[in-house]
Amino acid sequence: MADRNAYFKLSLDNNVTSITIYPAEGKGKELELSEVEEYLKRKRIEYSATMLRGAVYSSTEKTLELQKKAGFIVNEETAVRISEDRMSVIFRFYPPAEGGSLVTEDEVKGDLKAAGVTTELDKEAFHAFEADRQYCTDYVLSRGKLPEEGKDGSIEYLFNTDLSVKPTVNPDGSVDFFHLNTICTVAAGQELAKLTPEIPGKPGCDVLGDQLQPREVKVAKFKYGRNMHVSEDGLTLISEVDGHVSLTDGTVFVSGVLELNDIGPATGNIDNYDGNLLIKGNVETGFSVKATGDIEVRGVVEGATVEAGGEVTVARGVNGMGRGSIKAGKNVIVKYIENATVNAGNYVQTECILNSTVTAKTNITVEGKKGFITGGTVRAGQTIQAKTIGSDMGSDTTLEVGVDPEKKARLLALNKNNEELSSNIKRIQPVLVAMKQRISKGEKFTKEQVQQAQVLSANLAKSQTQLKENLEEIQKLTEELAENDRAIISVEGMAYAGTKVSIGDTSAVLKKNYSYCRFGKKKGEISMLPMH
Repeated sequence: MADRNAYFKLSLDNNVTSITIYPAEGKGKELELSEVEEYLKRKRIEYSATMLRGAVYSSTEKTLELQKKAGFIVNEETAVRISEDRMSVIFRFYPPAEGGSLVTEDEVKGDLKAAGVTTELDKEAFHAFEADRQYCTDYVLSRGKLPEEGKDGSIEYLFNTDLSVKPTVNPDGSVDFFHLNTICTVAAGQELAKLTPEIPGKPGCDVLGDQLQPREVKVAKFKYGRNMHVSEDGLTLISEVDGHVSLTDGTVFVSGVLELNDIGPATGNIDNYDGNLLIKGNVETGFSVKATGDIEVRGVVEGATVEAGGEVTVARGVNGMGRGSIKAGKNVIVKYIENATVNAGNYVQTECILNSTVTAKTNITVEGKKGFITGGTVRAGQTIQAKTIGSDMGSDTTLEVGVDPEKKARLLALNKNNEELSSNIKRIQPVLVAMKQRISKGEKFTKEQVQQAQVLSANLAKSQTQLKENLEEIQKLTEELAENDRAIISVEGMAYAGTKVSIGDTSAVLKKNYSYCRFGKKKGEISMLPMH
């Protein structure tokens, strides 16, 4: 059974006006008495309210005589109402009596116009009514147009904006405070953010023609500091420098100099930062800082590692505690160096060096109120200048000049490697000689023994070849190191007895104290030279 609302229909015959009430079918809705009464009042048809009520609320079809007069025509009619939100026009149709006409499409359009409706008739909905005319049923025959909502503008950041300082818990349960995710590096030309422009919405209107505005969309706009620019189309934010990028309160910042307070548990290690670093405080024991540019430390470097592709400056000195180190591609400028290892690609400048290994490709200058080098090994390619070298306590102090530190290190590495190669050759040769003797006596070997002999023979040949190459390089390096006779060690104060000085390939231990002196190489020997 199809669903159909209850409805009513007038009949006019034999000068009698009657009404038939048809009950709902299926899940159709029951009639409202008020709707029937309103219809009859519009038609000025008299009726008994009590009898009409009984017919309307009956569960079966009922025909009720209303009045003893007829003589008028009852056509199919409409009742029109507009929804509260003014977005729908709702029609209800009432059936014609015998001989009455049906509502046409043009008549419905006229009803819309009379109601002040400006939107178009929904012809499909009206045709659905025409195909199956159901009365006392709502038909939405015209609708307003909802506004088309726009889309907010948005920005997609192409770098990590969620930098966490939460330490990692290692598998063994220990906490790693050294490798924290606190820095996001950036390269010149790198895209930092993409902007998607807003799309404005389009207005709609209700059935009475009043315009409905869409919500106002949010406009996205890049907020950024220096060292970056926006592409010509305004949609991409691009870095202009190598450095680091961060997002603070919706604003992108790029700096070629990364500023940090201290290097320690709050930051973890700084590994291979591509740019310059400014550390306002200290580099704490056990942590490391590595950067491709310059590193400036305004506090102290403790038992830590600092490596820079450029220059390293430490305002308050290095107390390495036997484990701290500084390595710079260019210069190292530090207030003092104590119990540390320092290596500079150019020069080192400091006020004092104590029990440390300090190497510079060109010069080492130790000047200031103290100006001493005491304990450890200090080597430079050209000159070492200090107020005091060694000590009256007999500390082991070695100064070397006229030696390219890289070449000297290479020479030491080659000599060590040669010792290993010679040991390997001495171990293999007797084994191979013994095997040859056994073969000459007609002894046969297993497949595994033959393979072992082949491996040993190849190993021997490789070791002998490498040894020969090393010896040739050693000879070349030794000649180059012996050529620099103009290297100088200059002492403006006291050079204490027991201090070892080396110039090029020549070394000597000072037998007594010297003051205001210069050591150089003369006729192959270390000699005292005039200060000026």
